[in-house]
Amino acid sequence: MKRHTSLLLLSSYFAVLLGCGLSSNGPSSAYGGRGSLQIGDPAPALSIGDWFQGDAVEKIESGRVYVIEFWATWCGPCLMNMPHMSDLQERYKNEVTFIGVTDESAEKVKAFLATESTSGAPWSSEIKYRLGTDLNEAMYINYMAAANQMGIPTAFIIGKGGNIDWIGHPADLDAPLAEAVQTGK
Repeated sequence: MKRHTSLLLLSSYFAVLLGCGLSSNGPSSAYGGRGSLQIGDPAPALSIGDWFQGDAVEKIESGRVYVIEFWATWCGPCLMNMPHMSDLQERYKNEVTFIGVTDESAEKVKAFLATESTSGAPWSSEIKYRLGTDLNEAMYINYMAAANQMGIPTAFIIGKGGNIDWIGHPADLDAPLAEAVQTGK
């Protein structure tokens, strides 16, 4: 029993370190191919199907910072980061728009939001930022595939000038987000 528990804890640890993998549907043609989205490039357009939390965001607007995070209901590291992302949204509520993007169905996301989070409250009250579904995989293709990102959670910071300022794991978001808010790029 102890050995089984140790193996489970060890595999969970590696899942947290590595993130959850995504399957690729081939190279991105909409944004120029794998690896074509770099820091400093203009942010691709938003393409959200259904919105579940918060007001809909139609487009990236100049003068505002955005965090686009890719996640899934089945991804343990994604769920572990949601309280942190919610704290950051509360801290920067007047300066930053956070958007969580998943490719899962509306039914699956709604069912997930009704389940109990780690705090005991439903996820719908735990998550303080916008959530939406990826419309026809356009967000995945134009962000994740174009930036050659293979696993979730992955976050993108879009600076005030509408360009990609940072790409990485949302657990490492604090310092680059503070810089994006302060610099006004």
